[in-house]
Amino acid sequence: MLRKSSIGTQVLVLCGSVMVLLTFGLTWINNHRQTTEFQEVFSKQAKALAFNLAVSSANPILEKDLEVLEILLLKTTQFESLKSAAVVSREGRVYSVVSRDPKTHSLKADYDIDRIALTTTPQQAKESRQLKNANTLTVIEPVEAGDVIGYVVLDFDLSPIAKKIQEHVIENILLATLLIIPALLGLWLFIGLTRRQLQGITAFAENLVKEEATQPGKRPSSSELLQLHETLNWASATLKERNEALVEATRKADKSNELKSQFVANMSHEIRTPLNGILGLTEVTLGQNQLGDQSRKNLILIQSSAEHLLRVVNDILDFSKIDADRLDIEAHPFNLRKTIGGLIKTIGNAYAKPTVELIFNIDEQVPNMLLGDSARLTQVLGNLLSNALKFTQKGSVILQIRQSEPATANTAKLQFSVRDTGVGISDTYRSVIFKAFSQAEPGTARKYGGTGLGLTISQRLLELMGSSMELWSKEGAGSEFSFSLQLPVLSIEEIETMTRASDDDDDATALKNIDKPTLPELAPPVHVLVAEDNMVNQTFIAHVLTQLGVSFRFADDGLQAIQLCEDEKFNLVFMDMHMPNMGGLEACKIILGKQKNAHLPIVGLTADAISDTRDACMVAGMRDYISKPFKKTDLEEVFKKLNFKICPVPLQNFDHDRDLFKSSCATLAHEIPDLITGLQTARHAGDYEQVRRIVHTVKDHCKLLGELEFANLLQTLENDFNDELEPKEALLQHLYKNLQVMQARVHQLSL
Repeated sequence: MLRKSSIGTQVLVLCGSVMVLLTFGLTWINNHRQTTEFQEVFSKQAKALAFNLAVSSANPILEKDLEVLEILLLKTTQFESLKSAAVVSREGRVYSVVSRDPKTHSLKADYDIDRIALTTTPQQAKESRQLKNANTLTVIEPVEAGDVIGYVVLDFDLSPIAKKIQEHVIENILLATLLIIPALLGLWLFIGLTRRQLQGITAFAENLVKEEATQPGKRPSSSELLQLHETLNWASATLKERNEALVEATRKADKSNELKSQFVANMSHEIRTPLNGILGLTEVTLGQNQLGDQSRKNLILIQSSAEHLLRVVNDILDFSKIDADRLDIEAHPFNLRKTIGGLIKTIGNAYAKPTVELIFNIDEQVPNMLLGDSARLTQVLGNLLSNALKFTQKGSVILQIRQSEPATANTAKLQFSVRDTGVGISDTYRSVIFKAFSQAEPGTARKYGGTGLGLTISQRLLELMGSSMELWSKEGAGSEFSFSLQLPVLSIEEIETMTRASDDDDDATALKNIDKPTLPELAPPVHVLVAEDNMVNQTFIAHVLTQLGVSFRFADDGLQAIQLCEDEKFNLVFMDMHMPNMGGLEACKIILGKQKNAHLPIVGLTADAISDTRDACMVAGMRDYISKPFKKTDLEEVFKKLNFKICPVPLQNFDHDRDLFKSSCATLAHEIPDLITGLQTARHAGDYEQVRRIVHTVKDHCKLLGELEFANLLQTLENDFNDELEPKEALLQHLYKNLQVMQARVHQLSL
């Protein structure tokens, strides 16, 4: 076997060949151009000489003065390439002729020639002609005196010209050679140096693998090799650290599921973050009254599809949880027909085919209100329906729900089946389709897509719900997947009782305090910092906080959040866990480490799916965290838990225009001090009508901002003035205090 040449030899041969080809190619082009130019110049000079002789020969020919003609011809002796010159008649009879003496190299008269054959056609009689062969150039120039009376015939020897051209070519080749040799030498030296440096780096890499080196000896000369040098330095240190980590990880193999969960959590973060923006902004837009019916329907479908995508992401996370036996089934009330109807609509929109009919049949005897994990049920049915539609090209896909046994007062045993007229499953592959990452036939993933997890997850979920999947299939005739579930049946009254359970405690607290009436108060200013780097999520959160009547600032990373907490006073911080430059956990620890912010409540925003997220937030000092994607109600719940009194602003009062809302708040903030002064002045002057008008104005402002409870209090006060009743001093003082609260709040909202 031939030994392969080194990269240095290959580069040298390649670059040397290119340099030689380019150099000699350019030399050839230059020689050709110069030769052409030289020949053109000589031809023009020969033609000019013949023309001048023709002009000078006209009178001597007419006067038959052959001596003058001979003198004219002899004067051309300085043209070394001229072999002979003659003046002849139109018929070719020689008037005078001179030729070059080979001994003296001078021109002399030649009387041995009496005729020259011109072979001139009538068309060429008045034309100047040049006849050229290998070594001779003949120029024939007509002599005119009203008409052609003769010709000047010049013969030139081209041998000296060819010799000069050859000498010029040799000079160019020698010059090119002289230039190539040092260039090739320099290239060889450079490649040799680079090759030695590469060999040094290669030797270091080999030693690195053998753990015999920590860094290469010499720094390379080129930037590329220097970068490789530095990369290997970094790799050396990094590999050493990673080797130690891998050794430790090997000793802790039981934590491999946690590593996998971390990977899934990172993936979840990247997907859930944009989903949060999609679902959030859709929710915000759906809350606007001016939406048209079709736009609202479209947004509802977008919201439904995004929620379905979220379920797909959750499927992947569920597989990880199922694999680690960490997934729980949660029971809650749900409307079976509404739940399945929404699933059918979503699946139909996503996988609809004009040649396939999607049918949903449910027996009338099937109870509607059930207690169970509707999310897991729709997850299983969604997997079965989407698979059926993917593998069915024509015919139908039917979801059938019926009672397998008569329902009792408390429970119902339901049979769910999904049947299709698709390709079916062969006997060979029926036993493997419920295994993770398996599909019915080779090439299925390429043709139909999918990861092969759907049926595995569905089977495991059913096992957690006390059931299992059954399969009937015939190749070419379709398939049917079915399972049974026994679920508790709930009446509407029971469901309402369960959904109101969280409200009962509040009602009880209100009853306990019924003997302690308090006056309603305006919502104080709440200033929030939101550390979130995703622009879509910032837009959604800005809409929600504006609707909630909360002022806010944004930080794009943890470092900016720390600086803003130094510069401004905030009541609450929403902190994203994953941000550039500095993450949320580290930023939280630094912020709370400052004495002025020691009690500042911080709530995490995370798309992580790992179970210890809450623990990490608590360790960092956070009060709570919200999982992405979150909704407006999730943010409201945070304010409620942390005992912040907020008052949502009806943005329809401002045409859903945030700029108009801000400018209105600025105007109101400027107006409130005058209202307070006016109240006090009118009160001391006993001008109750003016006081009533001011109270009426404040009431309108409260309604505009959504402070309806306080507006009702002002209405009572206004009614007292209408009835000419003496206002209570405590009530007026309460109004003064709350006007100052309102001023602080609207001023903050205007910024």
